[in-house]
Amino acid sequence: MSPKPIASLVTGLPTQDGNRVPLVRLVPGRGQHGSEAFRAMDPFLLMDHFGPMVLPPGTDAGFPPHPHRGFQTLTYLIQGAFRHRDSTGGAGLLRPGGAQLMNAGAGIVHEEMPVPEQLDTGGPIEGVQLWINLPMADKGSQPGYTDLQPETLPWTTLPGGRIRVVAGTWAGVTGPVRTPARIAYAHLELEAGARFQQGVPEGWTAAVVPLHGSVRLEGTEVPADSVALLGDGDSLALEATTPVSLMLLAGEPLREPIAHYGPFVMNTREELEQAVLDYQQGRMGHLD
Repeated sequence: MSPKPIASLVTGLPTQDGNRVPLVRLVPGRGQHGSEAFRAMDPFLLMDHFGPMVLPPGTDAGFPPHPHRGFQTLTYLIQGAFRHRDSTGGAGLLRPGGAQLMNAGAGIVHEEMPVPEQLDTGGPIEGVQLWINLPMADKGSQPGYTDLQPETLPWTTLPGGRIRVVAGTWAGVTGPVRTPARIAYAHLELEAGARFQQGVPEGWTAAVVPLHGSVRLEGTEVPADSVALLGDGDSLALEATTPVSLMLLAGEPLREPIAHYGPFVMNTREELEQAVLDYQQGRMGHLD
């Protein structure tokens, strides 16, 4: 196998979103514009590492009602708990080690807020949200929501570490998430000095994203909260230089035009204008 070298190394941008939730925006990262990141990371649009933070008692830090259209969100929780509600009637509880896949499709309004117990007592929260573009043919699909409980995403032991596969196949394990865009996504933890190698199809976008700790790829150090976008080759090979927690990301590019405005991702400006109008006129539904 021919290891993919690092094509670019981008540092995440610390910011806040929702109700004062601290996060690092990994895609687009520091110095990147949306269109630049979209082309480089196709079919991925956005990646946020939220937390880690400790919610004080009585906090309402979370993500109040907001709309989306034209893509999917895949939220993976490392610690804490969130409750989900959306305008299709979908509702669920996101627990540590679990995930939720939401298809915005033709349009949805949703929220993720702390569970009532955390409102009373406070507690830690940390996770990663990934936006996955929908192919043109699926942007008008029926919106909906799928819970993935921790039991469906077990850890698998590896030499010097463990892996939790969310989508695609890593280390011989296939995750439960299926999306119109072909992707592979996993959470990997390694001890210092441990190595990991995995075949990745030629032509696919691939990236390594350390959340805590650092890794080395082809002699280059990749620190926490940065994105190592990989170049040509048919495999991913890395070594942990410290104990590390990281996300592995790969996907087949859609290579379709992208028009983006806030929470809407379509193919043309006219479709964006229609999305804004549909939301303003309540055609994406409401949350009571």
